[in-house]
This record gives sequence, C-alpha cells and structure tokens, in this order.
Amino acid sequence: MLAQANSSAAVSLPAIANTEPAPRDWAVVRHATPSDVRALANIYHEVYRGTYTYHEYLDPDYLAHDIESGLAGWYAVEDGTAPGEIAGCVSAKVDPIHQRAYSRGMMLRPAWQGRGGASHVFGECFQDFMANRPGIRLLYSETRATSIKPQATCEAIGLHPLGILPNKDVFFEARESPVLMAVYSSAAWATRETSVKIVPELEPLYRFCADLHRAMRKDAVEIVAHDAGQVGHPAAAIDIQATKQKYGYTHYAFTCQKTGESIELGVNVQCMNAEGLDIHCSRPATARVLLSSALEYLRAKGVQYVEGYCPATKPGLQSAFLDAGFRPLGYAPAWNLDRRTGRFVDQVVLGWSKRFAIGATALTKASERLAGVLGLDRDA
Repeated sequence: MLAQANSSAAVSLPAIANTEPAPRDWAVVRHATPSDVRALANIYHEVYRGTYTYHEYLDPDYLAHDIESGLAGWYAVEDGTAPGEIAGCVSAKVDPIHQRAYSRGMMLRPAWQGRGGASHVFGECFQDFMANRPGIRLLYSETRATSIKPQATCEAIGLHPLGILPNKDVFFEARESPVLMAVYSSAAWATRETSVKIVPELEPLYRFCADLHRAMRKDAVEIVAHDAGQVGHPAAAIDIQATKQKYGYTHYAFTCQKTGESIELGVNVQCMNAEGLDIHCSRPATARVLLSSALEYLRAKGVQYVEGYCPATKPGLQSAFLDAGFRPLGYAPAWNLDRRTGRFVDQVVLGWSKRFAIGATALTKASERLAGVLGLDRDA
C-alpha cells in the first residue's frame, strides 16, 4: 500500500463512499518507478486497442522522464492476488508556474475492469498526490463523458464541471466531448483576482460558475460592451510557420508581418485538435486578425477542434475571440498567474469545433445544466 502521506494537503479531497459492487481488496497501490514504464505504456496499448492518439504515453522513454521529472505523480495498481502484476495506473502532472495539477485519469487493463473498487483506488491516489504537493492550488481533469461514471467519480472527490469541450478528443477512433472539471484549495480563492470584466456573451457562463463556488459571489463584476471589429485580413500580412515535433504534433506560429505580434499553438495530428494557444499581441485588433487567420488555415488543414484560454479581465481580447469564430466553452477560476500582480486570474475557455452538437454524451445533472448554458445540443 501507499506510504503514510504528508499531513499538509493543499487541496482537501473528501472521502469517497465506496459505491462499487465489489470491495477493493484485490488492488494494491504503490508509487510507480522508471522500471515500470514498459508495463505502463502497454496499459495504454491494451485499454485503447492500439488507437490511443496521445503517442507520448506509448513511449517508455517519455514515461521514464515524466516519472523522474518530479513534476508528475504516477501510481501503479497491482493485483494483490497475483504479486507483481500491474493491472492499471493513475497519473497527474504539476504546472509549477500556475500551481495547478492536471489529472490524466485512471487506466485499468481490460481483464481487471468491472472488478469494483476503482473509485476508491482513484481517490486514494489523489489523496496521496495532493498531500505531497503542498503548493498546488487546484486539481483539474478533462473527464471522459461516454458514461456518467467518470464524472460521478470526479464529483465524489470534489471536482465541479467548469466547461464542456465538444468533440475535442478521439478515443477508439471516435470523437468525444470531455468535461473540464476542477477542485480548489482555500488558497486558490485567497490569491485570486476578484475583479472580473467580461462581455455580455460570457455572463451566463460566469454566473453558472459563480453559483458553484461561493467564494466568487463577492466578485466585482463589470459587463463591458462587445467591441466588434473587422475580422477580414489580407493573407499576405500573416506569416505562417509550421514545425513538426515528436509524437505526431505540429507547432504553428502565426505572425503579423507589420507589427511582429503573434499567436502560437500545437496540433495533434492523430486526432486533429489544436490547443495550447499562446497570444503575444498588444492589441485586440491584431489578435482578432491572427485568430481568424489561424482558424481559417487550420480548418483547411482538416483540424476539427481549436481551443484557447482568455483572461476574464480583458474584454477586448474576449471580443476578438468571438469575432474570429470562437465560442465560449468554459470558465476556469483562478487559473493563470499574473506575474505583475501575483494574483491568479480567471480564464475563459473559448473554442471552435467542426461539430458543436455533443450527440450521446452522458452528463451528470450539473454538467447537463452547463451544456444548456453553453447552448450545446444533442443533434446528430
């Protein structure tokens, strides 16, 4: 079993009621080591039957580096009835700049699925992870929504839905719409920027999030008129640079030749989604042109989903996203550190999807309400 965890947990996760049909006594959880990496990579092969689209997790060298980095927590789930047999894994990764952790979920090999106790194992790993990362203000996940169970497990350990990402991922060669979820520490609210400036299109989404988090109810909220601008752009004014990277990723930079302002993001070629958007623009007008240009170019390349985060303190930039063809998909409180102020600023998740309809996606009651706020429907 896991060693006794440090008592100074940064994020308090409630105990999980074991609602599984069978006890957890078959599973033994321990910290993974570099010697486990081939078995861990094989889990991804087995679970997704060779279709997993994030290829770095199929590379033992990448996994070894991830484990040794000190910025990731990896747990091996062993079968206590078959000593040494790794039946699954749990992992999470730390962003030390913004003091948050990303849960990369739990994997159980097919032969061990359905035995029961998975929720308890998941919670045990997260309790240990957060207890030993005292600087973390929040833990978040992009939770699969092909069934209610993954969301219900996250809700059981305190995570709330913040956004829905329509048809972002590809698993088993089919597009899925994960739910962005997070749990916060008290420190996250103590260090958060509470002045919020948003355009009217974002107010319903902000109100939904504020209803879930009592600490947001005293915010100083200003609704700023949408500053619409011209979206069209002369193609010759934009320089586009594409750089192929490992594991099937391509990095794109779109630069305004006149001003040098730019945006950058990465495309996963296996599932044709784009994320990790960085904006280096001093003016919303330039950001509007670059975002529009990037979206037009990537759509022509076959990209199916594009995602970016925008501060909830910059209504001009929010307008630029909306004018360029992006839609609000989520609201993430206290997400990014503003180095100038030392405060953590809310971020609005904005995105474009080839299909905003979420089809047979299974949502909890809270996530279903969020889908209604976002205007996502069930049409095929």
